[in-house]
Amino acid sequence: MEEKTKFLWITQKESPFTPGRPVPIEYFIARIKEIERLERAIKQASSGRNENIFIMGERGIGKSSLAGFIRYVAQKDYQFIGAHCSLGSARNLDEVCRLIFQKLLQELPDKNLFEKVKDIFGKYIKNIDLLGMNIEFTTSKDELDNLRLNFLPTLRSLFSKIQNEKKGITVVLDDLNGIADISDFSFFLKSIVDEIATSGKKLPLLLILVGIPERREKMIKHQPSVARIFDIIDLAPMNKEETEDFFRKMFGRQNISIEPEAISSMVDLSGGFPTLMHEVGDAIFWEDKDNKIDEEDARYGIIDAAENVGRKYLAPQVYKAIGSETYRSILRKIGDLPLGTNFQRREILKKMSEEEQKTFDNFLQRIKRLGIINETEIRGEYRFVNQLYHLYVMLEAFKFRERQRS
Repeated sequence: MEEKTKFLWITQKESPFTPGRPVPIEYFIARIKEIERLERAIKQASSGRNENIFIMGERGIGKSSLAGFIRYVAQKDYQFIGAHCSLGSARNLDEVCRLIFQKLLQELPDKNLFEKVKDIFGKYIKNIDLLGMNIEFTTSKDELDNLRLNFLPTLRSLFSKIQNEKKGITVVLDDLNGIADISDFSFFLKSIVDEIATSGKKLPLLLILVGIPERREKMIKHQPSVARIFDIIDLAPMNKEETEDFFRKMFGRQNISIEPEAISSMVDLSGGFPTLMHEVGDAIFWEDKDNKIDEEDARYGIIDAAENVGRKYLAPQVYKAIGSETYRSILRKIGDLPLGTNFQRREILKKMSEEEQKTFDNFLQRIKRLGIINETEIRGEYRFVNQLYHLYVMLEAFKFRERQRS
């Protein structure tokens, strides 16, 4: 293929995969049972009830994508307004309340609704652009204190202004990493739920929290009632049938077929984790040159995906955290095991030097905490959390040996 034609062909391609980002609504596939459960919560909320859901699961399992999809469904099919708030930057409750109301105003679907509610927030709004869609809230501590103390009355006032046009409010609180450490956050959530329940006044609020299990456990330690307040949707990896269906549908949108041997590798190596499925799909998409993915396309694409996953998820946290050469040598020896193999502690110890044996148990605990390996049901047996991690470590071990030879 001539260079000019090749460049044109590449620029005309558009990948349906979104590695590293929540899935766009139009590309959301699977999770039927979870969607049905969440849609039931929307219907309950639209009748005036407060519904509270905690979408929980490991990193890369698709929590944020599912929450975003449900907010879209609530808005499109049930006449809700909604906000998806990332609380990564929030350090206190004042900032949480500011983010929620700022997002709700920004996400109002038309200017008429905005005009109806803006007076409620007059003293809190610092700046509005000409289109009214970029709203800057005050940073004044006194005013934000007031907003926090009057959070529920303000939310009720907002809904009372729009209830002729809208049936409810969806609030998604995502990225809980920092705020879950603050005990006030757990007490704040409990007070909202209890006040709605005891007031006798209906408020059609669907509150969705999104986080890993450790965040929920931390919040329960601060306030045990968090365990009863939120219904749990615990996302597991997709099974093989769901994963295969995902790849066929996503590639099918671009009229790309997949040979059976190729899809088998894609399913096995992505492990049912949506984040990894998008990494694998995207890498193979760019490897394909003839709209037909064969085993070779899959193999080269998967190697690229493993490199990408390693650089994004392993290199920053793992290789910096296990800085000692002894730890890295142990990791390389585990990486040399056949792909997908579980390993027994006693068997790995036989392959190690005396110095490595002394630190092996500390090493295991360290990489378990980092989410790289976990224990199986068999005592003393471990496995990589997913095979792309294993593949990346295997590739790193191979490159290390090549550097040593040269």
